[in-house]
Amino acid sequence: MLADNALTTVERMKMMLGLPDTVDERTDMIVELLINRISAWIERQTGRHLGKKEYLQWYDADGQQELVTDEYPIISVEYIKERDKIVDPSRYDYSQNGNVGVIYRDEGWLKAGYRRGLAYDIVAPKRIIEVKYTAGYVLPKDATKRNPQTLPADLEGLLWDMVSQVYTNLQNGSQGLSSFTISDVTWVFDKAQNSEWMQLINLYRRL
Repeated sequence: MLADNALTTVERMKMMLGLPDTVDERTDMIVELLINRISAWIERQTGRHLGKKEYLQWYDADGQQELVTDEYPIISVEYIKERDKIVDPSRYDYSQNGNVGVIYRDEGWLKAGYRRGLAYDIVAPKRIIEVKYTAGYVLPKDATKRNPQTLPADLEGLLWDMVSQVYTNLQNGSQGLSSFTISDVTWVFDKAQNSEWMQLINLYRRL
């Protein structure tokens, strides 16, 4: 079964491997395992969840104008609360920088936290800003005509390249696919990383 965060489908991956008409349960299982394994790796490298999902999270009340969410791109914001009070949606905006998870507010977000020292300054903001929002991309497996894929093509293409390389190595290896195991995937995959992959991933990572 494909994982929730799979960045392509078995059918699309088999097409890229030149196996569109291959009807074989073992081949499908191998392709599926590789998709899941490499999708998880790409997601870890970007430092966020890539699939579209709803979140309920709390953020520091540090007084800044930019509230930066953990997940992005932001698709919609259901509500934001400060000290359990709903913030008027007309007072904030994510249309300009929601693609990198930034919700902007001219007057700044609430500043609250723990005060210390002789000046009694706030030195440790409290997480009392509550945000319920939807963020992420529509993945290929979840796409429909009404809700088309929004996952960037180069990210799906990266997975295609990585799976293709590992699959080919497994085919051409001394053991071959006939003795395929999860450990084979790990060994080949770990030795297949290259700088071009990381350069592309860095485009989708908050540095």
